Amino acid sequence: MHADGSLALGLTALAEMQLGVYASCCDTGRVTLVGALLTLLETIPIACRRRYPVPVLFVTGSAATAQMLLGSPVTDFGLLAVVVAFYTVAAQSGPRLATTIAALTPPGIAAAVVLDRSTAPQQLMLICIEFAAAWALGVYERRRSRQVAERAARVERESRQRERDAAATERGRIARELHDVVAHSLSLISIQASAARSVMDTTPERARTCLLSIETVSREAWAEMRSLLDSEAESSRSSLEHLAELIQRFRDVGLSLDLAVSGAVRPLPAATDLCAFRVLQESLTNVLRHSEPVHARVSIRYGRSSVRLEIASWGRMPEGAPPIEGRHHGLSGMRERVRLVGGELSVEREAGRFSVQALLPIQAAQR
Repeated sequence: MHADGSLALGLTALAEMQLGVYASCCDTGRVTLVGALLTLLETIPIACRRRYPVPVLFVTGSAATAQMLLGSPVTDFGLLAVVVAFYTVAAQSGPRLATTIAALTPPGIAAAVVLDRSTAPQQLMLICIEFAAAWALGVYERRRSRQVAERAARVERESRQRERDAAATERGRIARELHDVVAHSLSLISIQASAARSVMDTTPERARTCLLSIETVSREAWAEMRSLLDSEAESSRSSLEHLAELIQRFRDVGLSLDLAVSGAVRPLPAATDLCAFRVLQESLTNVLRHSEPVHARVSIRYGRSSVRLEIASWGRMPEGAPPIEGRHHGLSGMRERVRLVGGELSVEREAGRFSVQALLPIQAAQR
């Protein structure tokens, strides 16, 4: 609006100055007070051309026509104001209205020539060119503005879709983390509670140890769940740096478990580290939930660009135990975790032996 106001003031000043020149030295018609006022009506409304394009064109065009009827000269800047109003209608109005006004313009110019027979042919041609150019520029601007608006709407839609996808991904991540934390903790708590119940009357001290273990596991599970739900940071304990604690926790509940680590042990990228820890945790939890193992073994091998995990167990499936490939997260959750860091997960089942193997590419996780 400030630019249009400045344009209107500039055109008004130049048009009135041209009227003054006409009045003093040129034989272009009789300059009157009414003609000067009509010149103002041609230029000042340009300040509102974007808000009221059609009314502004009507006022400016009517003022120019009235000047011709009264024999008052139409200044070049007054005519330019009409052309600007015409351009605005073509740029901001709908296609039908702009086309209708464009179709009515040539008859209007012809009528003006009839009213003002002093218009030279070359001047008439120049006027027609000005209006044609204004209409073409207006149509181009309308199409460009529509394309810009469509592009902005598309970008907004894509941005919202990305936000929805990110939210869904985050919900899936939290669901997987909660599943692993809850499943692991409840499995240990169930085993320890069963052990405490079986020795409560005969060995109270053993029952006390089981209850203390339940308290520790519950406290750690609560801390980890709070970390997941209250902040972006992962629990600091969900890392291979705490592998020894994880192994000891399963040994404490009676699982015969060996650990073998080979290669150049080093810190892993956060995504790979968390994935490796969760695969180990979920696999060992499955061993407790689904079998009566004789023995279990965890192997971790560090390579130059990858880390390989293997969790193998030997034992028999108790009667009534749920299948490992259950309906919930389980193996599918582990596969999704490994896939997200660009790795591979495989499961092997033989007579009396079940193993989970995961290959996690360290370099891919860093990208």
